[in-house]
Amino acid sequence: MVKYLLSLIGLCLVCSCSSKNTEEDPIVDPPEETPTWSITKPEFVFGFNGESKYSYCPSALEQKDGTVHLFFCGNPQNLIMVDNIFHIKINPDGSQTVPKSVLQPGISGSWDDHHTCDPSVIEGSFTWNNITYKYALFYLSNMYGVYYNEIGVAFSNDLNAESWVKYPKQIVKKTWTTEGDQEIGGSGKSWGVGQPSVVSLDGKGKLLLTYTIGDIGGTRIAWSEADFSNMDNYTITTPQTIVQTGLKAIDNQSRDYTCNSEFAINKDADKIVMIRPVQPMPNTYPNYLNTSLEIDYMNLSDFMNQRGYWMPIYRVTPDDTGYPRNHNATLLRDNFGSLENWKEPTFYFAVSKAAPDVQPSGTNHAEWTYHIWKSKVIMKAK
Repeated sequence: MVKYLLSLIGLCLVCSCSSKNTEEDPIVDPPEETPTWSITKPEFVFGFNGESKYSYCPSALEQKDGTVHLFFCGNPQNLIMVDNIFHIKINPDGSQTVPKSVLQPGISGSWDDHHTCDPSVIEGSFTWNNITYKYALFYLSNMYGVYYNEIGVAFSNDLNAESWVKYPKQIVKKTWTTEGDQEIGGSGKSWGVGQPSVVSLDGKGKLLLTYTIGDIGGTRIAWSEADFSNMDNYTITTPQTIVQTGLKAIDNQSRDYTCNSEFAINKDADKIVMIRPVQPMPNTYPNYLNTSLEIDYMNLSDFMNQRGYWMPIYRVTPDDTGYPRNHNATLLRDNFGSLENWKEPTFYFAVSKAAPDVQPSGTNHAEWTYHIWKSKVIMKAK
């Protein structure tokens, strides 16, 4: 989810949240008093401890028996920053399976031959080449030698699968039509599209697809309705920028913008919940990671009709976690992207150390301190 491209010979950061959107929508104060929330003490979930490896960008699916399938971005080889998607199963007693890389970069020359990251996994019914799959894994990737990202999808009939079947082409391409990178002034280049988050609209192949765009028009999250029931003839509606009214920046006064966010819904309550980074990012290393996260909600019907405003549930800060960087978060959802208790969601997120404890070199990179933690929102009694 802070999706960047890291070359084998040096750091080449491509952060979709680094340039502010230019849209001017006002902050709207909520019309009524909001409840008061807190969170449980954050607890460690997973990390490649003692290795020069990172684990971040989780996607968490909770099963009826309490088992959690956790997909995340990691690098399989020490000190080599090439993104793979890993999977672990967390049993109800807390024990975990051995982490396995289940999705890797494609063959040389393919659109996704460099990095494979940012998983979002959903259950449904997806038919392709006369085979119907139960699960779809959406991911970000890019071609070696370019700066921009695009979005792909892979399929499986088992959340424990050791490999997933990739659809061969991008399902969301970069926003410009010319080949190669898009220059945005100075030495800057457009980030592209990525950080997908999907929820099911019908329990089958119809999905609400959200993703980050970073191009010459700014940084924002777009949403579309997609039908992946038949992958030989899938459809995606024209993307729209999500409503950002009500979101506030780190100073809790300025208007904020969205990127790198995860969504979940509760249809019965007509709610959509988002966990997002709070802008701006700090100036000190690693200056491509946010310090704080925020969980917000609004009416699902308003969201899909381009109206309404976001109401805050809780802002997660370094005071809560004990880490100076808190980033790349997900909500613990069921297999269809739903939250039964939308007012008190469990969430997973990545942490990182910051300078002077880390430096951008060798075994001192901040990336080696990316570990996955979790917490739960608790509504305070009045």
